[in-house]
Amino acid sequence: MRRRTALTAFTLLPGLARAQAYPNRPIRLIIPYPPGGGTDALARPWAERMRQRLGQPLVIENRGGAATNIGMEMAARAAPDGQTLIINADNVALFPHLYQRLSYDLFRDFAPITYLAQSPLVLGINPNVPARNLREFVALLQREPEKHAFANPSIGSPHHLGYELFAREARVRMIQAEYRGGGPALNDVLAGHVQLGVFSLGAVSSHFAAGTLRPLALLSPERSAAAPDIPTTAEEGFPLVVNALRFLLFAPAGTPRPIIEALHAATLETLAEPALREQLTRAGFDIMTTTPEQAAAMLRAEHQRWAPILPGLNLRLD
Repeated sequence: MRRRTALTAFTLLPGLARAQAYPNRPIRLIIPYPPGGGTDALARPWAERMRQRLGQPLVIENRGGAATNIGMEMAARAAPDGQTLIINADNVALFPHLYQRLSYDLFRDFAPITYLAQSPLVLGINPNVPARNLREFVALLQREPEKHAFANPSIGSPHHLGYELFAREARVRMIQAEYRGGGPALNDVLAGHVQLGVFSLGAVSSHFAAGTLRPLALLSPERSAAAPDIPTTAEEGFPLVVNALRFLLFAPAGTPRPIIEALHAATLETLAEPALREQLTRAGFDIMTTTPEQAAAMLRAEHQRWAPILPGLNLRLD
């Protein structure tokens, strides 16, 4: 029944005098990050395979800036006709707690379609730091408070908040060196100017393999298929230190349900392709899919999870 409904959605649009094929022209896919980032590594191969299923290309438009808020505002203002989509991480669910002014309402202006994948976050240190694992690193920080530094790629980012969870649970204090993006933050950890960073697994797997960066733990409740040898924070004694980059696909609110169902069905079939799954696993992603209702519920849960935590971090952005 689900397959029949999804197939019907490609040919029927309610409210039109005549049935029209969907999509009948290229779809704009907004990526609210600069080109070449981790989100591109997920979106581009997925979009190329979606073209084969939909019969129209998904034209990627990188609209980075303002912690993804520029791209989100563009998508929120787009016509709800299925011709504009956006992929973003679900940390946008905590933005209402962080920003005093937002030009969009995540829960009013967007229709989640499905989660796509997650990229675990990992604590990584410069290999010259005298600690072989997370427990040893925590002991080092407790002996030498505020002597070592954390490379913060962006205030309020999942990486930053993952560090804050770690610092709170481990009861350690570090200097925070602020950067404009993950690239500069990673470079300074690799160079030894800063000792600790929180990174997406896909961004640093090659450095772990080369020995230029030492993994301590994944900020995950379970190990990743992309790096099965790296322990989790739970295994290291910090089960509450959990955060990840989890990406999902949105349409503007008001997009007709048949279009949502068509996109949902095509996405799940695409992400089930073995070749794509293997490619994304190599890039550091774990596939995860949901129904639209599950995606909306998970966003709400993420919003609520951070509500009691963020006030204690004294973070409030313009």
